Amino acid sequence: MSIPRTSTRRPVAVAMLVLAVVLLGSISYARLPIDLLPEVSFPRLVVYTGYPNVAPAEIERLVTEPIEQQAAAVPGVEKVTSVSQEGVSLVTLRFAWGTNMDFATLNVRERLDNIREFLPETADRPTILRVDPQAEPILTVSLTGGGNLLANKEIAENVFRRRLEQLDGVAQASVTGGLDREIQIEVDPALLESNGVTLADLSRALDQANYSARGGTILRGRYRYPLRTLGEFQTVEEINEVVVSRQEIGGQGAPGAGGGEEEAEGFRLVRLRDVATVVDGFAEREEIARYNGAESVGILVFKESGANTVAVSEEVQETLALLREQYPDFTSEIASNQATFIDESISNVVQALILGGLLAFVVLFFFLRDPRYPVAIALAIPISVIGTFALMDAFDVSLNIMSLGGLALGVGMLVDNSIIVLENIFRHRQAGLGALEAAARGAEEVQGAITASTLTTISVFGPIIYVQGVAGELFGALSLAVAFSLLASLAVAITLLPAMAGHFTGGKRKAAVDPAPETEAVPRPSSVRARIGRAIVWVVTLPFRAVRGAASLARQLVVYWGDIGGKFLSTAFLPFFRVFDRIFNVFAAWYHGVLSAALDRRALVLTIAGVTLGGVLVLALALDRDLLPSVDQGAFDVRVELEEGTRLETTAAAVETLEGGLQDDPEVAAVFSHIGRDVQAKGDEGQAAGLHTARLQIRLDDRATTETVVGRLQGLGGGFPPGSLSFETGQATALGQILGGGEADIAVRVRGEDLDANYPFAE
Repeated sequence: MSIPRTSTRRPVAVAMLVLAVVLLGSISYARLPIDLLPEVSFPRLVVYTGYPNVAPAEIERLVTEPIEQQAAAVPGVEKVTSVSQEGVSLVTLRFAWGTNMDFATLNVRERLDNIREFLPETADRPTILRVDPQAEPILTVSLTGGGNLLANKEIAENVFRRRLEQLDGVAQASVTGGLDREIQIEVDPALLESNGVTLADLSRALDQANYSARGGTILRGRYRYPLRTLGEFQTVEEINEVVVSRQEIGGQGAPGAGGGEEEAEGFRLVRLRDVATVVDGFAEREEIARYNGAESVGILVFKESGANTVAVSEEVQETLALLREQYPDFTSEIASNQATFIDESISNVVQALILGGLLAFVVLFFFLRDPRYPVAIALAIPISVIGTFALMDAFDVSLNIMSLGGLALGVGMLVDNSIIVLENIFRHRQAGLGALEAAARGAEEVQGAITASTLTTISVFGPIIYVQGVAGELFGALSLAVAFSLLASLAVAITLLPAMAGHFTGGKRKAAVDPAPETEAVPRPSSVRARIGRAIVWVVTLPFRAVRGAASLARQLVVYWGDIGGKFLSTAFLPFFRVFDRIFNVFAAWYHGVLSAALDRRALVLTIAGVTLGGVLVLALALDRDLLPSVDQGAFDVRVELEEGTRLETTAAAVETLEGGLQDDPEVAAVFSHIGRDVQAKGDEGQAAGLHTARLQIRLDDRATTETVVGRLQGLGGGFPPGSLSFETGQATALGQILGGGEADIAVRVRGEDLDANYPFAE
């Protein structure tokens, strides 16, 4: 027995199946992560090694070259590149697409551990960083108020960061800018020499004094208590009292030589305050955060891999609202929010999907005239889409522009199956068949054709998932969404639509069957056990009977809608139908004439077709080509890169001048600046990040156009050296920068052993 005929005879079973699909799809939709682009596992690792206050040439010779030699021997490595900067070594390893990056990371770590003893002793342990295109902060929060930058950073580190990192989906909250407390010991060389103390003695004394150790355990009754010796510094005065030297009286540095000595049991005690000054100050700044022209503390919020960007952003904003109430002295503002652009992009695609379904309903209504059939298709579209969500959740496909674009593309094709089935059913109804027989036969006749057509389309999109590289990673979600939506539409077309069309009766109702002659009821013995059994059966079957009753009620509503609502709509739209018929008849007559003329002049038609094809190919070759489309996010970045060696204060002054020009523009809503070393720049290949660099994030008003604002503000670069100012637009995520190789359209690398000879050649 065929599936369509079974569906027409078992409408309740079909209704239960559809309800189950809708339930699973709704649950899957709530679980699906929402992001702008699919998650791309880029096969790249970056080995980051810090060697503070060392020149780039020494970094390359002592750190970069040994790491490159070991990295090149890792299995699967295709290319090794490196960048040596002041105090930083970045070695980038590129692997083949499809490489298991977890095992690759383990192999690289094993190689690096083998050369750890050959690296400089003061160099940091090499850190392996995974390059994730989605690993940019989804939120940038500016924290101001609180009196000073030190208090702001302490509250950001101890309260805001910890509260945000407790949220589901938040991987890390990184704090930038502000001031860090640092205890500085300023040594007087003359006092050191007069007291016979060396820097090594002073350092050793501080290490021994600032020490905590285990003290064993003691027994008290039935309990054992662990002990710990507390020797760490608690105040600055304790540091001043540290004894840095103990010398015999009468030896070198006798009383009166250095001043301030103390005698204790025949020894002269030299304390830290005698040879140095302890200053409770701030650490040397390597980064500055500014928001709307004033210094602030920035909090960069990173999401976990696979987390819902929009949901995480909403939770972060709710937490920030609570923190504002608990800490009214501090002001937290969102400088940039990646979820806003994602939400708007997803909403635009969903609106296009809904509009496409409505237009399909209107077109069918004007052609079929019976509103019941377009309503059936209007129900088939959301059911197919909801069923697609269940398949997407099963195959770990997120909701993004690619997958939703595949859904929108699939909507137009899934309507095709439904139209073919309903049109054939409508033809059999006009031939005089009954509703059930017309629905069953009409669907049976075309089920082979629509199945072959659907599988043919899937065979075109399906192989994309086997393509390696960027195309497979990006368009795999689109191909799966198209395949899932088409499969769901095929299932709906051969099950739900025949079941619904089979109950669009509109004819005579069946005569009531005469009841059987009444017979005298035979009394049956009843017992308590029988009554309890019937009650249990009634309770157990209550949900099933309720669902069956709901399905029966829905079926009756469909029938009455066809009888009453259909006639009403057909009558109400009768004038529009007449106008449509006139226009369509004119078009049909014109098309008939054109078709007859084309059949009589085949050579001319083929010539026109060939010329058109050639013209289209010429236009296709003239089209612009790019990896990703340029999108208007309502925001853009400005990168400042001054001459290497520029002081942080000089860079900050230049950025402050640039901020003033940006804020003078009426369409600029907010400006967040990060000056100095960037914690994110560790994973960016070849991108310099130091005290001479800065990145400004500019957020525009809702009605502003990014291209217009950038064109107006590019004149601000006149006061900067050539090439030191660059405007970045259209990059929704770091994916475009990584795949495109940076912000430049063309990048030329000059290689050579002699750097002094390379620079003049490159210039």
